[in-house]
Amino acid sequence: MKLKQLEGLLGGLTQFSDPKVELEQYATGPHIASRMLYTAENSFDNIAGKVVADFGCGCGTLAVASALLDAEHVAGIDIDLQSLELAQENATDLELDIDLIQCDIKNLNLKGLLVDTVVMNPPFGTKRKGADMEFLSMGLKVASQAVYSLHKTSTREYIKKAALRNCNAISAEVLCEVILNSGFWAETMSFASHLLCCGSTSKRSSISQSICGALSHKLETKGKASSLA
Repeated sequence: MKLKQLEGLLGGLTQFSDPKVELEQYATGPHIASRMLYTAENSFDNIAGKVVADFGCGCGTLAVASALLDAEHVAGIDIDLQSLELAQENATDLELDIDLIQCDIKNLNLKGLLVDTVVMNPPFGTKRKGADMEFLSMGLKVASQAVYSLHKTSTREYIKKAALRNCNAISAEVLCEVILNSGFWAETMSFASHLLCCGSTSKRSSISQSICGALSHKLETKGKASSLA
């Protein structure tokens, strides 16, 4: 799929009508989302044929982009049920198969090393200090290959140092910089996971099983999201 086509499809997604400030909900625009995922695929081969998890998926923009770029399995994880319902609507409109899981990222329970790539537009930590690093830390624990994440430009050096020092990332690079609708300058950063050499090559039968040990089956009913207690 060409970049312009990907951006166009993402531009047609339904976005938040009443974003929850306490969760730092803000839409990931089609311009940066398309370039973030297109780069992950065309420069690093981290999407097509891979198991991709979208942390804090919101309305599902990054998850949808991953599915459009031929990821083998895609899961969207969010604490907010209304966001997951919106993501399901967007996936259904494009006839995409995306697993949606309601879960606080801090309580994510992973069994096995089955997720290749984590993509996310996490909270910046403006409402709850440290929220950005909670997402990044879990992403680097889960991903066997790479994490692609949006962060405030002003926190660049802190994020890079923390990822390398505390989260066992083997590299941390800035891919691009943009200004968001919220007024923040933000940038896409890529992190090579410390699990790179340990990634499983076995067939993934269910991304829901891969990501959350307490979730026993893949979503079968459209319009519903699984809940992880």
